[in-house]
Amino acid sequence: MAADSLVHCIAFLSPAGTTRRLAQTLAAALRRRNVPVQSIDLAGRQTPACLAPGPCCLWLGSPVYVDHALPPVLDFVATLPPGDRHYAVPFVTWGAVCSGVALPEMASALAARGWRSLAAAKVLAEHSSLWRSTAPLAQGHPDAADLALMEQLVDAVLERLEQARLAGAEPPLLALDRLHYLPAEVEQHSWSKSLQAAKQLLGPHQPRHDRCIRCGGCVLSCPVGALDWQGDYPQANDRCIRCHQCTRICPQQAFPYDAAAMEQRIRGFAAASPEVKQSALYL
Repeated sequence: MAADSLVHCIAFLSPAGTTRRLAQTLAAALRRRNVPVQSIDLAGRQTPACLAPGPCCLWLGSPVYVDHALPPVLDFVATLPPGDRHYAVPFVTWGAVCSGVALPEMASALAARGWRSLAAAKVLAEHSSLWRSTAPLAQGHPDAADLALMEQLVDAVLERLEQARLAGAEPPLLALDRLHYLPAEVEQHSWSKSLQAAKQLLGPHQPRHDRCIRCGGCVLSCPVGALDWQGDYPQANDRCIRCHQCTRICPQQAFPYDAAAMEQRIRGFAAASPEVKQSALYL
């Protein structure tokens, strides 16, 4: 397949902004190499329409939540047109706790639709739940070195596509077993986790009525459209991913949030994880 016949598209969901930053870095790197690219922000209430049929290289980004890719990202994958002329580059941001099974999960879901992975990346990002901490995990990430890795990723993918074009062959694919980089018992534990279970543990998510001024800022700012008006007050529906963007922007601090307890819990998980706290490419 000719490399220049491919459409490059970057789709991402970025509640805290760091996955968007990587997506923008990838888009800029592709354009500097004279490769046209389109971007799809997966934020919103509805899953965006799938990509048009035709040869495509999809760069797909998600933050890691509870060791998994976010549900709206996987929902988007389920809308992709099936076929054998499609390639993908999954990438995730993670907050130095555990990147879990997000990458193999995304690559497997893509493969099920006929989208074959050329490469993948996991990139450290300041932990989004520790915004009140004076020293959050992965503070300052993604940094210059992380962004330089994205440049390397673009070069590696484009080189594979170009070599395949010159040879009149298919590009070499990523061996998906490379994404099973965690110890077996750790990976098994990651598969057993779920965002749904975490949400049940945390309980209902709604503002305190004695503090809420019904400004609607949280409803408008929710990256997945998970807040609805229930009577006079907003309340999270099943789409909620517990990104806490509503908590962060609320001028009245109406959403209950025990920052100290959350930080203690997250740091405990990070200390128990054997994963090396660094970004990595999988080529």
